[in-house]
Amino acid sequence: MLTTGDLVRIKDDAFKYFAGKLALVDHLAYREEYWDDAGKLRARLYYLITLSGTTDCHIFVEDDLTIVSKAYEINE
Repeated sequence: MLTTGDLVRIKDDAFKYFAGKLALVDHLAYREEYWDDAGKLRARLYYLITLSGTTDCHIFVEDDLTIVSKAYEINE
């Protein structure tokens, strides 16, 4: 599971404009549950991401994202 602030790379086979670029995870946008072929309940997570150094954003399924660096958790 990704968290806000994680640095990710969008996989090359994802949406062409974003493919191969670095982005920051803004937040979990949507959680979808489905039954797989074996009859098991599975979850698919979608995240709002913003391209690094821009204001361009898009929602991607977790499978289209590769984690580069986890965000540092601050305990206040």
